[in-house]
Amino acid sequence: MKVNEVPQEDGFYQPDSTVLLRDRNFALDENGKFTEVPSAGWGPKNDAIKFTWKNRMEEAEEIRRQVIAGKSSPLAYHMIKLQMTPPILSGYTGISKRKIKKFCKPKHFASIGQGELDSLADAFGISVEELTSID
Repeated sequence: MKVNEVPQEDGFYQPDSTVLLRDRNFALDENGKFTEVPSAGWGPKNDAIKFTWKNRMEEAEEIRRQVIAGKSSPLAYHMIKLQMTPPILSGYTGISKRKIKKFCKPKHFASIGQGELDSLADAFGISVEELTSID
């Protein structure tokens, strides 16, 4: 694909309107060398991303209902909402994957120390107050 052929269709799907996202593509420039070219989007790819985000938000809503019912902790909700898994969150926090899985249960979440709460909230980029709620 050449630089002038990089798709610039429909705006790239952005779940958060405060963040401007662009897809990165590599295309041949006029000298025949590959160069990075930002793309505003491509219809079929944008549709796939929208579909995926919709499914993720449905999963998050299901976990939210489980938190309200006392079957899951707010940590499980924030993990699914922010597309994190125990291994990823463990890498950001230094808390073991096993402990993170354990904290997804309400009774164990209630026993998290302040240091671990701070670390988890920081990894999500939210406050401890936001971490401990689902509003």
